Amino acid sequence: MSYKIAFIGGGSVLWTPRLSSDMFMEKSLQGSEIVLVDIDPSSMIITEKYLKELNKRLDSKWSIRTGTREEALDNADVVIVSISTGSFEAMHLDYTIPEKYGVYHTVSDTVGPGGIARSLRNIPVFLDIAKDMTRLCPDATLLHVTNPLTQLTRAVNRSGMVKCCGLCHEYIAILGFMQRYFHLENFSDVDGTCMGVNHFTLLTDLFCKGIKDPMEKLSLSSYIAFEDACKEERLSGTVDDEVKKAEANKTGAEKYPYYINFHLFDQYGKCAFPAAGAPHMCENFPFFNSSPEYLDKLNVRRKGVLPNRPKRKQERREELAERLEKNMELPEMKQRSRETLADAVVGLCTGEARRIIASIPNRGQISNLPMDAVVETWATVSKGGIIPHFAGEIPAAYRPFMEAIVREQELTVEAAMTGDRNKVVEAMMVSPMLTNKFAAEKLTDELLAAHKAYLPQFK
Repeated sequence: MSYKIAFIGGGSVLWTPRLSSDMFMEKSLQGSEIVLVDIDPSSMIITEKYLKELNKRLDSKWSIRTGTREEALDNADVVIVSISTGSFEAMHLDYTIPEKYGVYHTVSDTVGPGGIARSLRNIPVFLDIAKDMTRLCPDATLLHVTNPLTQLTRAVNRSGMVKCCGLCHEYIAILGFMQRYFHLENFSDVDGTCMGVNHFTLLTDLFCKGIKDPMEKLSLSSYIAFEDACKEERLSGTVDDEVKKAEANKTGAEKYPYYINFHLFDQYGKCAFPAAGAPHMCENFPFFNSSPEYLDKLNVRRKGVLPNRPKRKQERREELAERLEKNMELPEMKQRSRETLADAVVGLCTGEARRIIASIPNRGQISNLPMDAVVETWATVSKGGIIPHFAGEIPAAYRPFMEAIVREQELTVEAAMTGDRNKVVEAMMVSPMLTNKFAAEKLTDELLAAHKAYLPQFK
């Protein structure tokens, strides 16, 4: 049986090839159709060509085409969304404007002033997509990988128009790290409970095959020793002077990318391991992002936006074109990635139950966070929908911080759906990242003015 997949933002040269290839590799989806929609026609042209070549080499028999949003949504079985309203220029403002008020974002796409501003821009677009879905594919589920994952999922589900689920790979990446840390042969040799909100998830009940009480073997000192040993192993395996030079020039954030995770783990009683990348994790607390010096001390990398991200996009576009032109290897063909989007599509379309990490409304899977707030846990997906797994209680050491984040997100969603400027100010007041609360109103007004073109809900 074939299925129709609408991919809005499908021109992404960074995301679409990998996510689509994963779906192409699923035998139960062979012969299906994917319709790409994007506001960037040049990227969509190269992405469509690349997907067609992937499809041909995999012999997956998919139909691949581009179209308008209405054409893509018409009778779609699943809708995938990966967008960024305002693109890199707006993201750069999210990053730099808060710096005037003492907020030094490391990512700026999920929480804090930058995350609030990004929510206000993206939520109206998501609600427009959901509105179109009620007319063209009311039974379809909206799956997305767009930040801020939590607020967008909450807005769509709160609207009651269609079902919506956010998908993130941060927790899966932590499991991959644990596999390397404990020298386990297979990814399936590691598992654990996931609980929290997106980019502020916690890992508990860690299982590592053959390792007794693995959580007790985690510490900041042992982590530093692990990364130092990995560096020595890399250097011993090469005579390349450039490789040696690159290793020598690595900053603390490059040498110890999970430093702050282990720092938090040690400081908060080893009750749970922070299971998101350091740049995301630190933004959930009220003290880490107060100065660049503090971030450097904790080995946290500031990602930035301009010019690195546009440059990366252009380089990736050129890489795809070169691989097609020269008939080179297509890396996405080697094996399925650990992204769970393809698993979600398989479950929803075919009914074959798959396990995924899902950001969906709380129905009790986290017992001490508010009901209906969007939380992130393991879930099983099938034709019956996306059913969360019970995760338990957020540990007491982390609960106050997470409750503040949930409150910030709820106020942000309300502001975005109502166009209420005062709710934005309230979200700023609640946000742990903004320590100078006297600046809440001025910062709000500056961000609203900067993004005025993307905020139709604010009069």
